[in-house]
Amino acid sequence: MELDAAMSPDAVIAALDPAVRRLVDINTTMYQGQWDDFEEDLRRRQAGRPYLFRMSDEPADVVQWVRRLRDYERARGESLAEATTATEERR
Repeated sequence: MELDAAMSPDAVIAALDPAVRRLVDINTTMYQGQWDDFEEDLRRRQAGRPYLFRMSDEPADVVQWVRRLRDYERARGESLAEATTATEERR
């Protein structure tokens, strides 16, 4: 799925696979919303160095997803975490 900056954060969150949506939650919880820190942790893990977190059901292309989500947020100037919270509150 391509993340189009013209799409609202709510629309993006609704269209994401649950495992990819969890990346947004993990970024907020573990990395204080810093996608670059999340990506660095993934690089450390891939290099066999100590890392903070691993999902049991993470997407195969997790690094690419982290980059896409980061780029979307930068392009929009909005956090996907806020849309995730709003979506959860409506349920």
